[in-house]
Amino acid sequence: MSSRRDFLRTLAAAPVALSLPALAAANASNRLLVMVFLYGGNDGYNTWVPYTDSLYYKLRPTIAVPKDAVLKLTPTHGLHPSLAALMPSWEAKDLALVQGLGYPGGTQQHYRDIDSAFTACDGNEYSADGWVTRALAGSPRRDGKADAVAFDLLDIRLADPMGPFRGNKLAALQVYRTAQLLQTREIQPTLHEGTSRGQEIAAHAKKLPPVALRTRFPDDPFGDAVRATVEMAAIDKALPVIHITLNGLDDDKHHSVDCHWEQLKYHGDALKRLSAGLAALREGLKEIGRWDDTLVATYDEFGRSPMENEDKGTHHGLATTHFVMGGRVSGGLHGEAPPVVRVFNVGGPQPAIDTRRLWTTVIEKWWERPAEGVFARRHKTLDLIRA
Repeated sequence: MSSRRDFLRTLAAAPVALSLPALAAANASNRLLVMVFLYGGNDGYNTWVPYTDSLYYKLRPTIAVPKDAVLKLTPTHGLHPSLAALMPSWEAKDLALVQGLGYPGGTQQHYRDIDSAFTACDGNEYSADGWVTRALAGSPRRDGKADAVAFDLLDIRLADPMGPFRGNKLAALQVYRTAQLLQTREIQPTLHEGTSRGQEIAAHAKKLPPVALRTRFPDDPFGDAVRATVEMAAIDKALPVIHITLNGLDDDKHHSVDCHWEQLKYHGDALKRLSAGLAALREGLKEIGRWDDTLVATYDEFGRSPMENEDKGTHHGLATTHFVMGGRVSGGLHGEAPPVVRVFNVGGPQPAIDTRRLWTTVIEKWWERPAEGVFARRHKTLDLIRA
């Protein structure tokens, strides 16, 4: 703990070479997006539980969340009990559940749908650039400043492993082992990947110093990523986006939310780590005075099937439910929960809300930038942001 406290104090005192100038939109506040990637595709049915639906329990004879254990938020739905740490945010109305989210052209294949998650393209669409790259195109460039920072896993593609920052147009950095950065305070030795300008920044970055925080962070890789996120938010109020990932403790996504087998063994623990990390993120951002100008959004490549499979797990699906948090978030329910339907054990109901509506909301309502040209067609914003 002492090494981490020292890191925070040094980080606060040193000149930072990771900041981005204010976005181009006139008079727009400096607002941060924290993207939380649920690597592998989370099971929305066991996250946002339809506890009054008898078919849910019939289709999931061994993995359904017991009705008595559900954190009941509505007369029909509630949260998995492992998400209890999110209840203060729900009660404060700065947590929104966006129901029925996904890409209509989803294939339920990781490699294709992870491309959709990062580029916001589906079907016959293709882009070499991530959607964030396209959204931030035209932002003022300042040498020595980063546009995006990622902690933990970002992308599995070898050709351009920068996730939503693909395209080599942004100055983006990825630190995979965040604990090493917290211990060594050096960017270059801990840099896992970077765009060309990101690598140049890392090569000349000074040793990072610290910011004292009272907030307690979970002692796991996701907790480390959350802590690093709060630190970066404290020292660089113009950085537009930070990316963090929920993965298995052993780096195996099947031991997190990608639960094809033994779901009861892994999924509840993954959700507990997620909720503890998000709760600490909220507390930390409040402590540094950044909660009102930060938007936190979970996302993944797809949801899971409503059907339990033969290995007491779930295969890939389509529509799911995600969390959006922040001091200016219009808390509560948005969209409609995916219905429980009997299907083959791969697949499920189509999304009611295209994920690009969420990202359009980020671009236009949060960053106050035009979304025209970012996606193949216009998408209506969601009513997620309070004035």
